[in-house]
Amino acid sequence: MPFDEIHNEPELLRQISQGDRDAFRIFYTRYYGYVQRYIGLFESSGDGLAELTQDVFVRIWEKRGHLAKVESVKSYLFLVTRNVVFNYLRSLRVQQKVKELEALPEQAGDDLESEILFKQYYRIAQEAIDKLPPGRRKVLKMSIDDGLSLDEIATQLNISRAGVKKQLYAATAFVRQYLNEHGEMTVLLFVFLSLFEF
Repeated sequence: MPFDEIHNEPELLRQISQGDRDAFRIFYTRYYGYVQRYIGLFESSGDGLAELTQDVFVRIWEKRGHLAKVESVKSYLFLVTRNVVFNYLRSLRVQQKVKELEALPEQAGDDLESEILFKQYYRIAQEAIDKLPPGRRKVLKMSIDDGLSLDEIATQLNISRAGVKKQLYAATAFVRQYLNEHGEMTVLLFVFLSLFEF
């Protein structure tokens, strides 16, 4: 469909929500620069910038069914872009923690002992998660396992963002407290606990 055939944003969004790939290409062309400028505030490297920008549009296409209800395109783009960037920054933090965990046994000089401790902490953390109320456990797993943002969890569970945040903080606080109470105090435990900071 030629660019001129869609004159207003609501019609463009409606077409995309129905799976119109041509309309999506128009949308992509119109807003690529806007999304990239926002991402550039957080990630300036060429590869990272391009990849995150693509991630935003992939996310929009995957959730295109919501587009027909969007009232402000720029507000929606801001929200989706923010979530993609936050997930990216959070994944970097987790990757850094994993690197610290991998490096720790060499620093400690005892690979076997550290590996046993890590497995013990993981088992204790799973015990703690299993003791959470079902709703709270689901929110935590959606955050940790699926890497979903507060807004995405709220949408999927049909509850408020504040409700998700409250459940998530209560869940992580319980897991951290449980680990503190049931795990032997070591440097490795402190690193493991840091994985449950949000």
